[in-house]
Amino acid sequence: MVQDKSKVVICDDDDGILSMLEMIVESTGASVETESNSAKLLPRLENSQPALLIIDLWMPNMPGDAIVRRLREQEKYNDVYILCISASVNGQQVAMEAGADKFIAKPFDIYDVLSVVQDVVKLDGVA
Repeated sequence: MVQDKSKVVICDDDDGILSMLEMIVESTGASVETESNSAKLLPRLENSQPALLIIDLWMPNMPGDAIVRRLREQEKYNDVYILCISASVNGQQVAMEAGADKFIAKPFDIYDVLSVVQDVVKLDGVA
């Protein structure tokens, strides 16, 4: 499977946050896929490996930290940068122990998210 270095996948069960994150990422020129049902995320990633996964930790069906652990168990996902977001008090510890690359607390600063996208995603014509 080939990684799409210009793609970002966002998984959050809150439609408002999902829409806001989608707008933030699209503003960089990156391609975006969203998923509100965490149970559907792993099958979707089988066919489409993004440069960046932005995922909420606390979701029904399957929590974000369980998804991160599953991805980190598989070598084919080693190059996927994982940004966890959460309003949880111990979210940073949970995210980092699961194998996330970065954690941003909710409510998040748009520029913090933009900074990660710009650092990770490689767009055509950009070094």
